[in-house]
Amino acid sequence: MLEQTKSQQFRMTWKINPADKNGDNSLVELSFVDFPGHFIGEYSNQLADHLMNEAKEVVPATFEITRDAFGNVSYSVREIAGLKQWQRSFAYGGTSGSPERSPFE
Repeated sequence: MLEQTKSQQFRMTWKINPADKNGDNSLVELSFVDFPGHFIGEYSNQLADHLMNEAKEVVPATFEITRDAFGNVSYSVREIAGLKQWQRSFAYGGTSGSPERSPFE
């Protein structure tokens, strides 16, 4: 098998930083509840509006995770709090500190 792909749902907290913009889009930063120190960022007003309307502190996010034959892992976000498509100008993932575990292992 050359590649393995799976979908996995994570609980995430979120915050919107309207001062941090990419084009006209505000930053939405989502942090993994069960994997402290891991986060993703999405510059998307559409996602920001959706999350504000949800009014929940913790929301589900579904990721598609792919591992190749060499152990390299890639992921893409498929759904956040029920929203399956949104316009964005940029997205990223990252860590802060020295997290012990990864959500993608």
